[in-house]
Amino acid sequence: MKITPVCCAGALLLAGCVSNKIDVVESGARPDLRARGVTVAQADKAATVPAPPVAAKLQAAGLLMRDAPGDGYLVELSYSERPSKVGAYAGPEPAAGAAPEAWVAPPEKPRWWAPRRGQLCTLTARVINPASGGEAYRVRASVKGRQPDCGEAAEGLSTAVAGRLAPAL
Repeated sequence: MKITPVCCAGALLLAGCVSNKIDVVESGARPDLRARGVTVAQADKAATVPAPPVAAKLQAAGLLMRDAPGDGYLVELSYSERPSKVGAYAGPEPAAGAAPEAWVAPPEKPRWWAPRRGQLCTLTARVINPASGGEAYRVRASVKGRQPDCGEAAEGLSTAVAGRLAPAL
C-alpha cells in the first residue's frame, strides 16, 4: 500500500515539469483602447510576428480596428525567439559580473534535467499614444518552448497579449 503515495507524488512531480506557463509583464497605465480604436502593426516587417491573431482577438473583443492610426492608438508588435541560455540586456553591452537587475532577462545556467534545445519565445505589444507619439503602455508575454522553434507558443502568447490589451470588454 505504500506504492500508491509514491506513484502519486511522482505523477505530480512530472506534471510540474511539463507545464508551459506564460509569464506576462506590464508597464505603464493601460489606456482605454475602446475610446479611439487601434491599428495593429509589426515592428519588423520581415519578422514572423503573430499580428493577425492578435488583431483578430482584439476585434472579437469589440475593439474598433483601423487601417491607419490617425486618432487611434497604434499597437506595435514584436516577436522574438532566443535560446534559453542566451540573456537579453538593455544597453550597449553588459559589464562583466553585471547584477541580475541590470538584465532584461539574465542568461540561464544549464540544468542537467532541462532540455538542451529550449527556446524562450516572447511577444511584446507597445501601445503608442496618438497625441504624444510616445509609448503609453507595454505588455510582454513569454514562455519557454521545448522545441527548436516557438511555433506552438504563438497562439498562447497572442491570447495572453490580447487579453491584457482588451480585458473583459
